Amino acid sequence: MMQHKVTILVSAFCILLLAACDPYYRITVANKTSDTVKLLVKETIHFNTDKQKAGITVNGLDVYKLAPAEWMRVRYAIAEIDNDLPFDTLKIVRNTDTLAANNAAEIKGLFDKKRIGGLKKPYNISIK
Repeated sequence: MMQHKVTILVSAFCILLLAACDPYYRITVANKTSDTVKLLVKETIHFNTDKQKAGITVNGLDVYKLAPAEWMRVRYAIAEIDNDLPFDTLKIVRNTDTLAANNAAEIKGLFDKKRIGGLKKPYNISIK
């Protein structure tokens, strides 16, 4: 009888732990163009990638290059992205065009959106 109660308590505890866990989402930048693009980034402490830097600008922005159809993981976020943004600044350079996002609201505006609003998960910035 005592073992049965312990089993029930352990099972209930495990269910509570699993129910309380926030989802874990990948944050990526994907080049969906036919050109190589440059990403100029001012990284936050949340930035983390395996991609090799291509250089640093005179303004101190790190430069990454993405070939056509290439993507790079820049972070994982737990649940919502608000406190996990990997960039303070993000500039996307394609040929002679530059798209600049210089604050959190502008950066969040670059992420792929659902049809009914809100950000798609996992979080992805698609360069098209």
